[in-house]
Amino acid sequence: MKYKTLRCLRSVFLAALFVLSVAAPSLAQETRSGHEFDYYSDDTYTCLVGVYIYCNDGALTSWGSRTPYSIVSDSGC
Repeated sequence: MKYKTLRCLRSVFLAALFVLSVAAPSLAQETRSGHEFDYYSDDTYTCLVGVYIYCNDGALTSWGSRTPYSIVSDSGC
């Protein structure tokens, strides 16, 4: 009985993981469209090291690198 329960839970977990892996990229793209991500070297936000701009029409402009220190704003495109 215990083995069947674990097997069922494993199947549910794998199915949920699959659904999230398929849906997550499209959700991330929707939230990023029309936004500018400015990436900085540290938590002082003084040294800009990268920029990623996602426009509503799907265009992407970028340079530099991504870091955990970012400021998000509307891109205006």
